[in-house]
Parts: sequence; C-alpha cells; structure tokens
Amino acid sequence: MHARSTAWLLAWLAFSIPLTVHAETTAEKIDPEQEKFFEEKVRPLLATHCYSCHGPEKQESGLRLDSRKAILLGSESGKVAEPGNPEESSLIHAIRYEGYEMPPEGQLKAEEIKSLEHWVKLGMPWPAGDTESAAPLSFDELLVEHRKTHWSYQPITDPAPPSVEPVDGKDWPRNELDHFVLSRLQAEGMTPSPEADKRTLIRRATYSLHGLPPTPEEVASFESDTSEDAYAKVIDRLLESPRYGQHWGRHWLDVARYSDTRGYAFGGRERRFPHAYTYRDYVVEAMNADLPYDQFIKEQLAADFFVEEGDTRLAALGLIRVGRQFINGQETIDDRVDVVTRGLQAMTVSCARCHNHKYDALHQADYYSLHGVFSSIEEDDPLIGTPNEEDPAYQEFKKKVAEQEQKMAEHDRKIFETVRKETSQHFFDYLIRVVMEAKEEDYDALEFSTFNSGNVRRRQLETWNRFLEPRLKAEDPVWGPLAQLKDVPEDQFAAKVEELKPQWQAEGDTQQPPGLNPMLRDALIARNPTRLIEVVDVYEKLFQAAVKPWAEGNFESGLLDTLEGPQRQLADAVLLSESPLMVNQEVAVGSQRRDERAERQKFETAIVRLSANDPGAPPRAMAVKDKPNPVNPVIFLRGNPGRRGDKVDRRFLQVLKPDEDTKFKNGSGRLELAQYIVADDNPLTARVMVNRVWMQHFDRALVTTPSDFGIRSDAPSHPDLLDHLATKFRTEGWSLKKLHRYLLSSATYRQTSIDRPEMRVKDPENKLLWKMNRRRLRFEEVRDSLLATGGNLDDTLGGRPIEILKEPYPPRRTLYGLIDRQELPGVYRAFDFPNPDATSPERPRTTVPQQALYMMNNPFTIRQAELLAQRARDSDSMATEEAMAQLYQVAFQRSPTDRERELILDYLEQGPAEAAEGDTATTLEPWVQVAHLLLQSNEFMFVD
Repeated sequence: MHARSTAWLLAWLAFSIPLTVHAETTAEKIDPEQEKFFEEKVRPLLATHCYSCHGPEKQESGLRLDSRKAILLGSESGKVAEPGNPEESSLIHAIRYEGYEMPPEGQLKAEEIKSLEHWVKLGMPWPAGDTESAAPLSFDELLVEHRKTHWSYQPITDPAPPSVEPVDGKDWPRNELDHFVLSRLQAEGMTPSPEADKRTLIRRATYSLHGLPPTPEEVASFESDTSEDAYAKVIDRLLESPRYGQHWGRHWLDVARYSDTRGYAFGGRERRFPHAYTYRDYVVEAMNADLPYDQFIKEQLAADFFVEEGDTRLAALGLIRVGRQFINGQETIDDRVDVVTRGLQAMTVSCARCHNHKYDALHQADYYSLHGVFSSIEEDDPLIGTPNEEDPAYQEFKKKVAEQEQKMAEHDRKIFETVRKETSQHFFDYLIRVVMEAKEEDYDALEFSTFNSGNVRRRQLETWNRFLEPRLKAEDPVWGPLAQLKDVPEDQFAAKVEELKPQWQAEGDTQQPPGLNPMLRDALIARNPTRLIEVVDVYEKLFQAAVKPWAEGNFESGLLDTLEGPQRQLADAVLLSESPLMVNQEVAVGSQRRDERAERQKFETAIVRLSANDPGAPPRAMAVKDKPNPVNPVIFLRGNPGRRGDKVDRRFLQVLKPDEDTKFKNGSGRLELAQYIVADDNPLTARVMVNRVWMQHFDRALVTTPSDFGIRSDAPSHPDLLDHLATKFRTEGWSLKKLHRYLLSSATYRQTSIDRPEMRVKDPENKLLWKMNRRRLRFEEVRDSLLATGGNLDDTLGGRPIEILKEPYPPRRTLYGLIDRQELPGVYRAFDFPNPDATSPERPRTTVPQQALYMMNNPFTIRQAELLAQRARDSDSMATEEAMAQLYQVAFQRSPTDRERELILDYLEQGPAEAAEGDTATTLEPWVQVAHLLLQSNEFMFVD
C-alpha cells in the first residue's frame, strides 16, 4: 500500500492547468476608501483643531500639519509621526494628552482620537499632490473649468466606428465595438488574439450571465451546432433564463450595499431587517424582466410617487433603506446620499460633507441640498401584494402578532398611568433640576427628594425646561418668587428673602393683577426659607394640593371647576395644554426609562422576528415616504449639526446643471432627483452603468474607478468606446439585456485568454484588450458551482434569507444566504465578499490560505465532492474510464487528457492512502478524493 496524500495529485492538477496571472501595477495614489476615510474623518479634524496653530499662516514649534510632507518633516523637536505605528508617533500621544496636550483648548472626543490613530496605522494616506497651502480656484471658477474640461462631464457623443485593417487578411470585427478595440491595438502595432474554442466560449458566457457552469449536455449541443447563429442562440437562451436575474441581481446588490441586518442593534432593537429580501427579489425580477435602467432608477428612488398601494414595485425603495442603520441619524442620511451619488453617478459627494470637495466642483451646498432630500423622508413598511385571508399560515401569523401587540399595548397603558401619576406628585424633583445647577448625586442627597436620579424621566425634564423658560419672570404671580431667588447664592439667600418680603406682601394686599398668588405668599412668609430647596418644597406642596382633585378624579379637567380663586390659579399654572402634566400615550411611551424601554422592546422584537421568519408573514416593502413638511436644509459648518450655516435649497448637483434652477418642488424631491439622474443631458448615468457591465464581463473596467468619475479618476482606456456603448445603451431603451448581447457577441469578448508574451511586453495589464482576461470566480460562483456539479443546486426564485453556511447546508443559491453586516461570516470575508456597510464599486481580489483551506476541509465542499463522485459513477459496475470521463465532463465540461487519465488511473489502482492523524481528505473513498481534487483545481476556480 502506497501512502499517497491528496496533496500530491492536487499539486499536479493545479499546476498542469495553464494559468498566467499578472499583477497589475497601481497608480501612485491612495485607495478610494482610504481617501474617503481621510476626507470624512481626518481632514475635518486637522482643519478644525490644528491649522490655526500649525497651518500655512502659523507654525508653532516649527510644526505644520496641512500636508503629509510637512507632518513627516516634523517639528523643531524632531519627528512627530511614524506612518503605520501610532504608538511611536508623538502626534498621537499629544492628542491622548500623554505628555503634551493638543489641542490645548480641550481634548478631542474618543472617536476622533481613534480616527487619527487609525489614519496613522494605515500609513497616513494623503491624496497625492494635495497641500492646504495651494491657492485654489474659487468654487465658481472650478465649476466652469471642470464643466468645460473634465471628460466625465462632457456630453455623451456618438463617435463613428474607426476604420481598421484586416487581421491576417480577414475582417476581425463582429460588431461596431470591435472597431474601437482593434483601432487602438493597431495604433500600437498590436493584434488581437484568436477566437476561443466553443467549449471555452459557452463556459465563459454561462458564467458571465448565470454565474454557473454549463452542463455537459449544453456544451455538447453547442459544439455540434454548426449553424451561423449557434452562439447567438446560446446567448439568447442564457438571457431568458431566471438564473440571469439571480446572477446580475447580485452584481447590483454590491452597489446597493445590501444586507439582511441593520448592523449594530442599539437600544436592544432587533438586528434583522425583516423585509430586506423583498428588495433583493425586486432586483432579481427587474433584471429578468429587463426593466429599462432609467425606470429601474426611478423606482428605487421614488416608486411611491407613481405606483399604487400594495404594488410590489414599492420594494424598490429598499435601495434607500438597506444600508447600515446608525445611532447618529446624520450618518444614516450620509449613507443614503453616498449610495445614490457614488452608486448611480460615480460622484464622491459625501466628501463635501464637512467642506467643499478638495478636487471636484462639489460645494458643501451640493451635499446638504441632497441631505435635505433624505432628511425629508421617513420609513414605511407597506404590505405588497394581497395576503390570502384564507391561508391558515397567515391567520396563525396574525394571531401571534396580535398577542404581542396586546402585550405591548398593556405595557404602554401601565407606563401611561405611571407617568401621569408621577408628574402630578413629584414636582420637587423636576423643579429643583430646572432652577438649580448641581450634579445628579447632589440632587439625590437633598432632603426633599422623592426620586433618585435614576427615576427622573429625561423627556419630562426637558418638557419642564421648555415649559418654565418663558414663565420664570419676576412679575409672574405664581412663578415670580422662584425666578427672583433661583440664582441667589446660599450665603445671601436669607437676606434676599427679607428684601423681597415687603414686595410680596404689597403685591399680595392689592386686588389688582398681577399681584402675587395669596396662597403662595402666605406659604413663603410662613416658611421663611433660607435655601432654594425650601422654596421649591413650598411650590411642591401647593401644587400637589391644587391638582389633587384633578389627579384623584382620573384626570378629568372638569373637576377643576370645583376650584376657585388662588387655588384655581395655582392649578392653572401647571395644567396648561403644554404643561408637563398634560401627558398623552405618545409622551408617556417616549418618557420610558431604560428598563421600561427594554421591556417594551421585547414585544417589538418579537413582532419583527415573526415578520422575518414566520411562514405566514406577508411580504412588506422596506419603503420610505415623504414627511408632511419637507426639511429646509442648512449647511452644517465642519459637518457639525450644532453649527448651522447658510440655508440651501433641495436641488440637483451644480456641476451637472450649473446654469439651471433645479430646486426640487415636489415633496422631498426624490422623484425630481431621479428624473435629473436619468435625463438625456446627464452625461454620467449611462457611462457609469455600461462601465460597470463591461467590468463584470471583461474583468477590468474601461474606467478603473467605477464609483468615482471625478477629477482624480483615471481617464477611460477607450473613451470613444465608452461613449459608443453609453449612446447605444440609451438609444436602445436602456436595456441591459441588449447591452449584454452586444458585448458578448463581439470579437473582443470571444478572444482566447492564452498569454502572448510579445503582446504582454507592450501591454502587461491588457488595457488594450489584446486577449480575454482570465477571471477568478467570486464566492457566490464558487459555492453555486459546487452545488451545480454536485447536482443539488436549488435555484428557486425569491424568498426569505436562510443560513446557508450551517448544517445541513441548504442548497439554495448563495444569493439567498443571510447577510449579517455586523457579523459577516469569515468565509465571506476570505473570498472577498464586499463590505455591506457601503456601496462597493468592485470586489477586492486576494489569494489567502483560508480560501484553499475552505476548499480542502470544509464539510460542505467535501459533501459536494461526494455527490459529484456519485453522479460520475452511476453504478459500481460502471467502467472506470467511463466514470472518469463523466467526472471531467461534469466538473470541467471536457474529457480528461491522456496524461490526466494516466495519473488518475494510477492513483485509483493503488488504493486509498494511509490517513495521517487529523487528515480528513485522505479518509475519503478514492473516487471522492479525485472529485475533491478537481473541485480545488485552477480550472474549476477560474474562467478562461
């Protein structure tokens, strides 16, 4: 028995399959996400807290902090920052107040310190060539210059396809786009690659449109079809399949930062979005129906403006809501501005949140005009479709929800009664906090306190503050003495009371208003207070007595009619409509303490979970609707909501409409925003989308910064081709399917991916498209391909998300797996799944050991290898070579080579290996080991 391990055959198979991967050279600039972090988190801190002393006009201690170069030069005392090492950077020690204390006016907030620490840890990324000391153009000048000169703001043209020479004596182009590609190649003295073989073409196209491998039968049918339109028929079949929408819907969900959870569940809230799946299903359905892209955009921003109640298209509004939910509502609004502007327009508008954009003609007013749009909406979860009232599952769901709602209503009733009772009995604890500044522990020690600090309801205290502010006047007949004494120092208090007594008595003797309330006057003189708390105690006893008939009479206002004179005046003073005592259900619920909120949250969470998981729960849209009164936005100075600047209109971006009045007049402005985005004269929308589609098919975008078409983006590698595609996209009804068909039918797409060293020398990154790029499968494609080869893929459309990574490993397409943005599974991260916290322009591409380990050891992968082996060997009596051929057909859609056949036969004849301790793979039956090896090979993981 030979002790052969699985690794031996895997190594041969992996390296026997041709694979040429060339590292791409990167331009000398920082990562877009790092730049976004710098512009949003770092530059505002430096500008606000540092530049006044360490900027272009003043450099205390010789230190300047308005450019990376200046920071690295350090101060008179030496280096202040060590890129990549915060602990060795005196700049970080200074902001922590460890030794030096900077800024001197007060320490930065903890999250601000963390931002600067993280920036230094990243290596202090700073946009290239950027210094604060440069004399910038005025915004108006910048607007004019960019509008005239920057490529992405120019109107889309319809360039004529250039003339090209024959290739090897033949006309190479198959459609017009090939002329643009071949013209560039010939200008550089280069030639395109030959057309790939049929097996490669159908495998490539099927992955391009379905994210899955073709079946052996589909490959055989295509290879045997000698008609001129054989390939066109393959493309048509792929586009008509529901699998197309599932695959291309996932591409869009990257842009939409889709997740099934809100992120951090603050306040004890349920983390799940119970109805996010309806947005995902809408996207898939829209792709399959070939919904025109301009309509697709309008529905995602403003479907509620033009569809009827209950229409499933309301689910499109999930684009706005499926992002991370932040504790700070301003961050949620920023996320929504970002997904619309970067996702649809490839413009980094969020970089203008704290200051005008450093490079692009984007003013802070542009950001806050859109901020006003998304500040003017509120969340809504309408039913979509019509529930079947006769469905027992639906009836059971309604019953469960009603039980939780009843418990929540009972809780709210108890809270209402408690709050109403407290407000009519505990005057001292609220009044003393309004008129006296002290720490909470000091209030607890006061002799007349009936509450401890933990029982004071913050919302009620805020109401008392608002209520008393306009009433604490010396001339007020009830509140006058409190206003006169609230700011008197304790050592002068008794003297001040003696000073005021004659005034109180005089006012009390007169019969004309606004004389002091006699009951209050008598109580104060009898008490002869020497401290403020004694005055407040007098008020409490008087108010309790005055409102007692009202409180004991179930808070019926008519019972006050039994009061008259001074007692009625005291009661009226605290029973006005805006009084803190006028508690309603909404006020009571909003006044809950933490423990009471947590109790209520249990019922809310139970309802959310029922909506998310119960089989009878009807679908709802994660929709939005306009507030009754739209917000009139203002600029937040330095991005701080507490510092209000100029008012701005809700309108479209100036750089795209600089000479027009684009003020939004219809509610929040979402519909008008969508209309401007898809307008014929908007040069960005079509360019951005065709660039995204091109990137997915060719593994490299024409504009390599697909979510940033701004000044610092790379220019298109083929600008005329980009405009040609954008023009065709719009004139053919914004049809994505027509665009796919056009791209996949081209000679450019049909080239082989085989390396040609003489071409690689001239164009190592294949920017000019002299061959097809070999593409590695994304995580969804890997997992779905494993299921497909195992013969158990469930590609049923739609439905709630499920846990696909846990036993028993449901065979649903990966699209339908639960995406938890707070706890994204490690396997997703290992295979470069995008971070759902923000819109993702493209996925990173890494090669890390965890990927190989997952394929080698994960029970799911091994299970698919077992199923593949079973498929290949229909019976134990099946001939070995026949089984081997079937195995290769299912896995690779081809027959094994002679060398592969020889190696595998030799391996099978030697029998199973002796398993090393802990080696799971080598304990498998030999055929399963072979299947497992094929699933880990480059040929399985890459598309030629």
